[in-house]
Amino acid sequence: HSGAASERVERAIRAALGTLPPGEGGIVVRVRIEDNHCTLSIDTSGELLHKRGFKEEVGKAPMRETLAALFLRRCGFTGSEPIVDPMCGSGTFVIEAAEIAAGLAPGRARHFAFEQLATFDDERWQAMRATTAAAAVTPALKFHGSDRDPGAIRMSRANAERAGVAAWTDFREQSVADLTAPEGPAGLVIVNPPYGDRIGDKGQLKDVYRTLGATLAQHFKGWRVGLLTSDRALADATRLPFLAPEAPVPHGGLRITLYRTDALR
Repeated sequence: HSGAASERVERAIRAALGTLPPGEGGIVVRVRIEDNHCTLSIDTSGELLHKRGFKEEVGKAPMRETLAALFLRRCGFTGSEPIVDPMCGSGTFVIEAAEIAAGLAPGRARHFAFEQLATFDDERWQAMRATTAAAAVTPALKFHGSDRDPGAIRMSRANAERAGVAAWTDFREQSVADLTAPEGPAGLVIVNPPYGDRIGDKGQLKDVYRTLGATLAQHFKGWRVGLLTSDRALADATRLPFLAPEAPVPHGGLRITLYRTDALR
C-alpha cells in the first residue's frame, strides 16, 4: 500500500530528525517495493537530468538530451566529425553534438537539489564548475540541422544560442529530398523521424523514409547513418545497409531502436 509505505518513511524521518522537513525542499526520498524487496534511495538531482537548462522551446515528441547524447555515443561520435540531422526538430542532436565537441559539461547552467544539503560546499562546487568551463575548446567543425518546418528552425537557433553553441551550428529550412552533404570530411547523419505512433501516418511515412534513404545513398557516400524508429518496417523502407539493430530503448511511452550503418558506399 503506497500510502502506508509513505507514512512509515515519514515517521522514520521525523524520529531521526525530530521534525519532518518541508515537502518542497527539493531532496526526495524514493521508495520502490517489488516482490517484497524494498529499495530506498535519495534523489539529489532535483529536476530530471535531461533538462540541461537551454532547450526552452520544443516541438512535438522531442528527444530528451540524455537520450540524444546516448545515441550519438552509440554511433561512435566523439566530437571529431561533422553531424547532419535532416529532421532536426528543436535541434537536440545538433546541439548535443556541438557541446560534446566543445567539451561543455552537461547541466552546466542548471541548479541541482544537492545544493540545498546542509553539508553542501558551494566554494568547492564553484571551483569544479570553473575547472570544467576552462577545459572547453573551440570545435574546428560545424554541426548541421535542417527541417522543412520554419518554426523548428527558429526554435533550434534559439536553443543553440542559449546553449552557447550557435557559432558552431548551422540550421536551415530544407526538405529531405533537397538534402546534400556539407563541404568537408564525411561524418555522421543522425535522424529521429516520425514513427507514426504520435506524429504522422505510418502508411504515408514509408514514402518519407524511402526518400530519406535514397537521398542519403546518393549524396552521403562515406558517411555513417544512425536512424531511430519504433517500427522495423519503416527502417527497412530506407533500403539502407543497416547493421544488426541495437536493443530498444524506452522513449515517451514507446520503445525505439537505433539502426546504424557503416560508411555508405
